Amino acid sequence: MSYSEDELRLKKILTLIINSTPGLKFALITDDTGITILSQAKFKFSDQNGISVEKIGAIGGAVFVAGEEQGHILGYGTIDLQITEYLEGMIFSMKVGKGVLCIVADKNAQIGFIRATMKKYAPKISLILNRYLQADQADLSKEVKELFRSDSIGML
Repeated sequence: MSYSEDELRLKKILTLIINSTPGLKFALITDDTGITILSQAKFKFSDQNGISVEKIGAIGGAVFVAGEEQGHILGYGTIDLQITEYLEGMIFSMKVGKGVLCIVADKNAQIGFIRATMKKYAPKISLILNRYLQADQADLSKEVKELFRSDSIGML
């Protein structure tokens, strides 16, 4: 897979995050719909042990959006940081531009350090991600226009 310059920058940031402290398992960026854009794992996992980055991203995105809606209903505004704590681990989610940064951690991970790390990198991720998604959207729009050009419809 060939990565663009923005994808490489985002991948580097995810690597810095995942290696910043013990206990982190995954760092991933999803779009607002929960589609995983990029991810980084500290260890190699296979679908055989039931861990799928795409599933984590999809569910994490849905939970984040639901929490955001709940905050608006209560009049609390937008989410600054969402932490879901389970018996065996935690998921941290934060809005980054047009996407969501999710960090998956062990139960004993340092919550304050993870929170500070996410806040440190969020502005940079937002800037790169918004540019990346805007360029991606422009390419998609160009392809759709090309598909429906009057002189190319006959080729379908």
